[in-house]
Amino acid sequence: MALVLDGVSKAYPRGQDMVPALLDVSLTLEPGQLTLILGPSGGGKSTLLQLLGGMDRPTAGHIWANGVDLTRLPPDRLSAWRRDTVGFVFQSFFLLPHHDAVENAALPLLLGGRPPSVRRQRAEDMLDRLGLANRARHRPGQLSGGQAQRVAIARALANDPPVILADEPSGNLDTESGEGILETLEQLAHEDGRTVVLVSHNPDFVPRADRVIRLRDGRIQDDSKPRRVARPAAETFRPMRAGPRLTALLGEAVASVRRRAWRSVLTALGVAIGVAAVVLLVGIGQGLEHRVVTGTLQQASLNTVIVSPSQSSHALSLTQVGSSSTVVHPITAQSVVRLARLSGVVGAYGTAQFLGQIAQGSRSISLVVQGLPPRSLWHHATLPSLLFGHLAIPGRSQAVLDQASVDALFGLTKGQERRALGRRFTVRLSTELGGATGSSVAGVSRRVENAVTLTLVGVAKPGFSSVLDVSAERVTRWLEENRAPHQPLMYGGAIVLARHVSLVKGLAAKIHRMGYGVTTTASIIQSIQSAFSILETGLGILGGIALVQSGLMIGVVMGMAVLERRREIGIWRAVGARRRDIFVLFLAEALVIGAVGGAVGDLTALGFGSLGALVFHVPALFYLPPALLLLGLGFGAAMATVAGIIPASQGARLSPVEAIRTE
Repeated sequence: MALVLDGVSKAYPRGQDMVPALLDVSLTLEPGQLTLILGPSGGGKSTLLQLLGGMDRPTAGHIWANGVDLTRLPPDRLSAWRRDTVGFVFQSFFLLPHHDAVENAALPLLLGGRPPSVRRQRAEDMLDRLGLANRARHRPGQLSGGQAQRVAIARALANDPPVILADEPSGNLDTESGEGILETLEQLAHEDGRTVVLVSHNPDFVPRADRVIRLRDGRIQDDSKPRRVARPAAETFRPMRAGPRLTALLGEAVASVRRRAWRSVLTALGVAIGVAAVVLLVGIGQGLEHRVVTGTLQQASLNTVIVSPSQSSHALSLTQVGSSSTVVHPITAQSVVRLARLSGVVGAYGTAQFLGQIAQGSRSISLVVQGLPPRSLWHHATLPSLLFGHLAIPGRSQAVLDQASVDALFGLTKGQERRALGRRFTVRLSTELGGATGSSVAGVSRRVENAVTLTLVGVAKPGFSSVLDVSAERVTRWLEENRAPHQPLMYGGAIVLARHVSLVKGLAAKIHRMGYGVTTTASIIQSIQSAFSILETGLGILGGIALVQSGLMIGVVMGMAVLERRREIGIWRAVGARRRDIFVLFLAEALVIGAVGGAVGDLTALGFGSLGALVFHVPALFYLPPALLLLGLGFGAAMATVAGIIPASQGARLSPVEAIRTE
């Protein structure tokens, strides 16, 4: 590949002035020749080499490569051209310190999108050609200067480029190693037919060069006539291959994160704290919601219509009454019969709840006492979920108590409740809740004075309140004993069981038109979910603040990483990495750190949630559905990625010349 420079000048800003490095340079570099560029330091030799390799752009003039004007190529296409066409050999080697010889030599192949097996084989072949087969797995710090320079040459040859540019390749080497490097460059020019340009200030190289160009103060002082050599046929401009595979850049990102383990751990810890805060707070909200909804469904299934005596604003009614006054329709035994005869109804029964106190020996607890459905409706109604024993049989003095109340009443620990079955205790009722009159603000209608001894026959799963379940007949008897003379039996409410969930809405509307207050299980759950949605949103915002703070920390850390790794970025760019490749590489590192932090945050939240449930003795305090787990992982990865955009952009915009010279 012939390189043609036409009136090329380059100047660098220094304060308010522009300092020239090259002035109106015009020359043609032929393939198959070893061209030596001599001159004192500061004469423009390295600048000329950087312009030839597309690492920098001239201030004026044009550079042509087989008919293509390199000065007009956009940045990423110029980088791809450099990757596929130019092999750089630097005085300071510029090898990636954490990569072994094979990985360094294969870097251009990685950037060219070659698969791992091809990259490895090609790099090993190049190292073997240069006598480094036994040093392939050694890192730069484990190599001598001559060996490191030969690794750099292997990297330069990896993509089989037609142009080799060497900047003082023997400047840091002993005489013997330098002679070996020069012989290699001669072979690349004469045997392979490549365009080889060697920059040096050593006049001893003159006899070995095919052409000598002397530079001083940015101008060509002398240009010897090139020797006649056999030249290969001119190549056409090769089309650019695709860039590196995403998996390859992701692998490099993972390796970089592992190499900087402590920094990565501390950064991921910041992400984990933010994710844990979000997941824990939202998980607690969902746990409470799940607990309340489950408890509600344990009390009434979705085919249930809950009927109250009054259409008041105290109830969660399907339809609200326009007037603020309370309309009372007592629920009597006849009312229950009417409700049971409605179309689409399986059955109906009256209900009543009491505040009560149960005692066994010196222990006593307060709870809610309620009746079970009639036995004829057990197959259709919602019944307590039993851990041990059976339900209270009508006509017998039996009861079912929840697990937590059994432990408290009989002094047992969890799992020992079976020992309490068959034991007797005293129940004293104090107040009926939700009575027929509805005269008080609290919905308390009348006081009752009953004491009865019952036998524990069943232990129910714990709910969100302490409940004692007795037979429906026992509740009816209590109501009979406490009603006023000549007053009909009135229940505190009624339960209507629809044949199918789809009939519930129509039944509720019909019962409401009969003058009763109506609540459906679905409406209760909907109200609960609406309330908890607001709560979860607020908790999520609080957790999100912590997550944003961790994102800012990631941005700061990634920004520092870009500053510290400028030379590494310069090496990648010099070898042919495009701006987008550097951007993706750093963004992938942020993504990996964020994903790890998100996973750790999920586990931390789960651990704290489980610990909180044990400490506060609240089962299912923390609810972690798979969607929330994935959300936490996604939040961590997304926040880290967003925080890494600016540092990654800064790294991608670095000039390869400025970056590679950074100490």
